[in-house]
Amino acid sequence: MQQLGYQSQLQTFNYTAGFFTEMSGQNVVATLMPAHPVKAHVILTAHYDHLGKQGHNLYAGANDNASGVSALLFIAAQFADTTLPFQLSFVATDAEENGLHGAKFFVSQLQRDDSITVLNINLDMLAVSRPKKTLYAFTSHAQRQALQHQLAGIFSDTIKVKVTSSSHRMNRLSRGGKIDWRRASDHYAFAKAGFAYIYFGMGYDPHHHKSSDQLSNIDQQLYIEAVNYIAQFIDQLDMTKL
Repeated sequence: MQQLGYQSQLQTFNYTAGFFTEMSGQNVVATLMPAHPVKAHVILTAHYDHLGKQGHNLYAGANDNASGVSALLFIAAQFADTTLPFQLSFVATDAEENGLHGAKFFVSQLQRDDSITVLNINLDMLAVSRPKKTLYAFTSHAQRQALQHQLAGIFSDTIKVKVTSSSHRMNRLSRGGKIDWRRASDHYAFAKAGFAYIYFGMGYDPHHHKSSDQLSNIDQQLYIEAVNYIAQFIDQLDMTKL
């Protein structure tokens, strides 16, 4: 991030795991400051932690969430030399897997200014291999129609995008279990604090939290198409209409 020219820092935090265990984590925070004052702040998040090695099993987390972190880095490179009508920040969060602790701490440190509109775009599990090329944009009910309108202006002949604010509908469409998608990843920390959010993901992954979550189970072409679509969305994003 520093090599790309972003103002970057490590954001260290402490949290309690279980009943008595104190642990620490580090978010990586990088910001592209606009040349002139703006009234909007877009914050991209992707958690870089995973389960790691447990006993004799290695949980590599290729989809959850190397896919999101790789997308975060790609998008940061895309916009490093671009003038945007909003402040753009990238946050690689820690300790998502055991309680969204990195995202919660980052949100707690955000300086609230009612004149500035804040939007979180969360990237998590973007590389599910599935026959239907569908990218899901999960948002609040209040934002759904406005987001649908903006996404309709982005053309893709290879990938479909479905906007939803319903966990039930997303579970049905992606043939998942009973997942609460609003609370499932770092965007919930922003939602709970009253900030606007969009979670981009490919839906239910049968390899989630299994040692089989490896590169061999990723549809790389579909992943590339999804990330390019998100980058287009950010490039055309009009915060005044969201």
